[in-house]
Amino acid sequence: MIAARSESRMPSAPGATSEGRADAQRNRRRLIAATREAIAARGLDVSALDIAKAAGLGVGTLYRRFGTKEALLDAVVLSLYDELCDTAQACMERPDPWDGLTTFMMELAGAHRDSRGLAEVTAACESPPSAELAERTAALQDAVIHLTERVRAAGMLRSDVTWQDIIICSRASLDTDHCLGIDAGPDGWRRVITILLDGMRASGHTTLEGPGPQIRAQ
Repeated sequence: MIAARSESRMPSAPGATSEGRADAQRNRRRLIAATREAIAARGLDVSALDIAKAAGLGVGTLYRRFGTKEALLDAVVLSLYDELCDTAQACMERPDPWDGLTTFMMELAGAHRDSRGLAEVTAACESPPSAELAERTAALQDAVIHLTERVRAAGMLRSDVTWQDIIICSRASLDTDHCLGIDAGPDGWRRVITILLDGMRASGHTTLEGPGPQIRAQ
């Protein structure tokens, strides 16, 4: 089971009024929403000024609410990891082991595509992660181990496929749009993940969703 998350809350400023606290919480939510959109499209190399402008706020508000841009980015990345932990928990509770594993892998692959920033964080290995991120990474690894062992116990998984293989393969959804004049289409990445998953099965195959890749019109 995935460990419970600890939540941190910023203390209210001394003497802050209820109206002031409500305004501060609204600004916090706007900054978080703007940051999620910014890192999804542009990755982690986004400026504090651009985030504040997207939120319709001054950059000073960002620093008052979070202290630093890095603290804001950390909060947003942790929330993305928390969502994946919730998804993993739900997949572990599915009665069909193969359905649980494949659903989670598809969700993880989709999360990588949906957020360039998340994909950058999950691939990072140059420096040790924060304690909070390390905790969530371990929780996700434990979930994949559990999902993998359920499938293996049911005789549905090739004996040489490991849980590490499954995590690495989740990144196969990236950079799958075009190649040698072929257009994969908006959901082409799902076909790629399905093909990979079928390659892991002990037997059988899954019907591919959506149209196949097409030659791009010149």
